[in-house]
Amino acid sequence: MLKSEIFDGLDIGFKKDFLNSCAVNFYKKPTLIIEQGEPVSCVSLIAHGYVDVTLMGEDGQHLFLARVKGGAILGESETISEEPAAASATTSANATILQCPATTVLKALQSVEFIKNMTRIFHRRLVYDNWVKHISQFGAVGQRLRSYLYLLSSSGGKINETQTYLASVVGCSRQTINRELSKLRDDGLIEQSGGEIIVIDREALGEGAMVYPLQGVAWL
Repeated sequence: MLKSEIFDGLDIGFKKDFLNSCAVNFYKKPTLIIEQGEPVSCVSLIAHGYVDVTLMGEDGQHLFLARVKGGAILGESETISEEPAAASATTSANATILQCPATTVLKALQSVEFIKNMTRIFHRRLVYDNWVKHISQFGAVGQRLRSYLYLLSSSGGKINETQTYLASVVGCSRQTINRELSKLRDDGLIEQSGGEIIVIDREALGEGAMVYPLQGVAWL
């Protein structure tokens, strides 16, 4: 956690004081830690596992927004502004979350570097949200899938995500994802082994994707 983006440029004493004020929670099973519309009293730092962020519309339909992975933070805007949660957040199984009280975050905001890090994170989320809107309106299903696979393979050629998850982020049925993955296999861009997707030609995968603004984005 000392290498988390929120701590960029800050000295080791600042980092340790911040982390020592956090409660460490281990979730063996998927657990709702932020509920849409409810107060948020702490900032969550993801130490292990991931957190899925979802939105429930007025029609009762759930919309998948993002999967937030290790080193990232959640709930900071609600904690600082004292506004209710804009969306819900549910941990993966075997997730470790550090929960930092509002007093710690408000004290940290006295640091200019901490504020810069916070606004950098906000900016990347804005870029991500704009990208999602863009490809949702203008990208075909195949383009959207290629884009997400390109991003998911940024730290290695192997992707351990289910077709159900890919269907959620792409916004289509699992059957459609299966057909599109079959096309990518036929084109020699990926291979599949069990539940694992292996990207063979990431450069070619990116040529049919819409990913240009997303380098370094922490959400997916």
